[in-house]
Amino acid sequence: MKRRFCIVCYIVIVAKRAWAGPYDDGVAAYDQGRFDTAFALWLPLAERWHAAARFNLGVLFEKGLGVTQDYAEAARWYMKAAEQGDEQAQYNIAVLYEKGVGLSLDLDRARYWYEKVLANPRADRGGLKTKQRARQQLAHLYPPEEVTAYEGGRSVVRRSLSGDCVIALQGIVSNEASFKFDDVVKKAAANGCGTPLMLLLESPGGSLIDGITLGREVRFQGLRTVARYDCASACGMIFLGGAERVLARSRARIGFHQASFQTDKDKWCIDSTANSEAEKIRRYLRFVIPANADRVFRMVMETSCNSIEWSYGQNALELGVATTLESEGVDVFGPKADR
Repeated sequence: MKRRFCIVCYIVIVAKRAWAGPYDDGVAAYDQGRFDTAFALWLPLAERWHAAARFNLGVLFEKGLGVTQDYAEAARWYMKAAEQGDEQAQYNIAVLYEKGVGLSLDLDRARYWYEKVLANPRADRGGLKTKQRARQQLAHLYPPEEVTAYEGGRSVVRRSLSGDCVIALQGIVSNEASFKFDDVVKKAAANGCGTPLMLLLESPGGSLIDGITLGREVRFQGLRTVARYDCASACGMIFLGGAERVLARSRARIGFHQASFQTDKDKWCIDSTANSEAEKIRRYLRFVIPANADRVFRMVMETSCNSIEWSYGQNALELGVATTLESEGVDVFGPKADR
């Protein structure tokens, strides 16, 4: 069997052999304290995409060894190596972002690069130590969460370094969720959260009437509601309670349908506008979105409780369901440097 000759592979092998001498000579010069020589040997390699040489130049500029100390230049070389997958460079970039040295202070980007370290496939002893340090730094950068559990789910309060807070409602909307929500808001305020608070809705729905009760509380508290994915039924009613209502990302949509009565065996849709439950929905809609309440109410009553009518994008704005649409790249949770 003839062996195929790989021209590209040959070029790579030859290039690595060509780089090995100058790179190793640079390491020897560094170990001997001849930093200017190390710089001269590594610079041509770094300019030809040698990741380790790029990282080493970052070290020289950061410490001022053989060159004038320049944190911005150190960050530039670290970034080049980090983007090539060098784990230690990724860690150093994260540190510079965290400290605001050589790069603008940006804790969001610091977290991003620490997480890149954790996802890096390098698994030798040095790599594992770098991952351990990255994990420790991340623990300091993520503010602690406060969790209030209720039947069917939980409410989570996360406070940013600036004092802004996000309350996430995660789970089924139930009577207990509504009952405990006021305590969650008070707890957030007591812990120094700024206003307005933001309510991130991560719920599959639940009791429509409890959703209305929670929605009224949200409006009274002046909260901003945010949905990133599907938010239907009771979740949609809570969303409408927001003083500002944000659909974040292209997959965000709000769903509506008729209320229902349900037992262990049967389920009945409330399709009559004369029903007391339907009247509660009408009154609520007139409270939260008065200009478009009748249109949304018709949508609700014309959609079976076994189906969902979705509102998203421009339609959601026209119906008054949402007040703001955000793109994928927008951080709806406040200044990136504070999160």
